[in-house]
Amino acid sequence: MNRLRYRELLKQSLDEIFETKYEHMKDCIEAKLFGIGLESYTVGSYDFYLGYGAKYNKMVTLDTGHFHLTESVADKISCLLLYTPEIMLHVSRPIRWDSDHVTTMNDDTLDLAKEIVRSHALDRVHFGLDYFDASINRIGAYVVGTRATQKCVLQALLEPIAQLRAYEANDQLFERLALLEEAKGLPWNAVWDMFCLRNDVPVGEEYIAEIRKYETEVTLKRC
Repeated sequence: MNRLRYRELLKQSLDEIFETKYEHMKDCIEAKLFGIGLESYTVGSYDFYLGYGAKYNKMVTLDTGHFHLTESVADKISCLLLYTPEIMLHVSRPIRWDSDHVTTMNDDTLDLAKEIVRSHALDRVHFGLDYFDASINRIGAYVVGTRATQKCVLQALLEPIAQLRAYEANDQLFERLALLEEAKGLPWNAVWDMFCLRNDVPVGEEYIAEIRKYETEVTLKRC
């Protein structure tokens, strides 16, 4: 099998696509882990698109569902920031290789948010969320996913980064680990509740009733 040939064709196609410039548009490229009929190998792999993005200054998309389940997508953030102008995230919740499930406040999403904040890269990273799980209310999916991601970013912003870096710079690794552990118990949820109150949005699970009301008064009448 001539793998190089097919990747040459893909590169040629991308080159032709990007010859046309558009205003007010940012170009993103995204790798694929696998696909139907692609059991042997994937032409547009992560390595291919990482190389293309770095060489031609394109925004690389990281889909959290397009990597091995034990692979850290968060660890890729600092690598890409060195070589590409910006990063596009497709944040989803992978389940047994099916990537498109509603984002929740899990360790993967939290690690992703922390790495972005620690890298001072909020202005260079774009968040795209996934709500493809058709088994639940559509509006509810949007709200759960959005609030989960916001909560992860909030926890990252509340992390005592300056002190943690000071410990690391002084080779005080015990102190750094201790503070990281203590930070896990910080009352970030109280900050979140105040954020919701100040922005006049439901606090806690109050949004469940609001979504049910909207479903009754609006969406069910579209049938």
